[in-house]
Amino acid sequence: MQVTTHPAELCPTHESKFRAITVNWYEKAESICAKHGIKFIGSWDDHPAHTVYVLYDTPSMDILMKCMMEPEMAAPLMFCTGRVFPVFDHKTVLGMIKK
Repeated sequence: MQVTTHPAELCPTHESKFRAITVNWYEKAESICAKHGIKFIGSWDDHPAHTVYVLYDTPSMDILMKCMMEPEMAAPLMFCTGRVFPVFDHKTVLGMIKK
């Protein structure tokens, strides 16, 4: 899971130079992920908090990092900060615990 935030004053809703970058990301993220063998599960925005949550199903963190280095995927980092967290669904965790 990727969690990305930006300051309110840089919000693409109000800042035109970041709006184009954001629209491009939303339009191309799924196809860029597919090119790398990653399934783009979806993204959810907490608009008042200026935070975006993105869920990927990736074969490895290395592949996800290569995908995130694509220009369209990296461009929002001009005005956002992000972190990537390895997360598992509850069935996977249950299986790990029961081993």
